[in-house]
Amino acid sequence: MSTAKINRLSTQAEAEIKLLQEYRTRLISDVVTGKLDVREDAEHLPEDLGTIDSEDDYLGSDDEDSLDDDSSVSLSDATDKD
Repeated sequence: MSTAKINRLSTQAEAEIKLLQEYRTRLISDVVTGKLDVREDAEHLPEDLGTIDSEDDYLGSDDEDSLDDDSSVSLSDATDKD
């Protein structure tokens, strides 16, 4: 694979990650402010979803890049959908 193709794919992946982070932020904001009601959906979630304590647990790798938010992320944050 050429360096140019790797750079292009890397840039595309970074842009998609940024959009997903923006979507997640907006989704959490809408739930917290009451614009989106997730109570019915939350009733159907398993009791124990677990907690992600580190970026490595979340990404499943030893990647040195860090997420913007250093706090723990629960799986329920990642599974809240509209």
